[in-house]
Amino acid sequence: LPTNMPCASEAIVKGDSKEFSIAAASILAKVTRDRLMHEYDVLYPQYSLARHKGYPTAAHRETVKKCGASPIHRRTFAPLKHMTFDEDGNILTDSS
Repeated sequence: LPTNMPCASEAIVKGDSKEFSIAAASILAKVTRDRLMHEYDVLYPQYSLARHKGYPTAAHRETVKKCGASPIHRRTFAPLKHMTFDEDGNILTDSS
């Protein structure tokens, strides 16, 4: 937990199975993410984001290798964090 929290807090391991508010927040986050992926699918149809919601399926990884990374791809997560890209998202090097 961050040390500069403005209120008392505690980490709850597997909190979504122990606290209703955490479970509800988890559901809201997933639904919101799924909706965003449908919107991004319109902008970047080659990645099929509406189908796999951006999870790194084999098909999604192959598309990234073929087409490069879009502006919405998080480059701090594997396998992209092991790659370098040009300004258009094309893969320059892959050390994964």
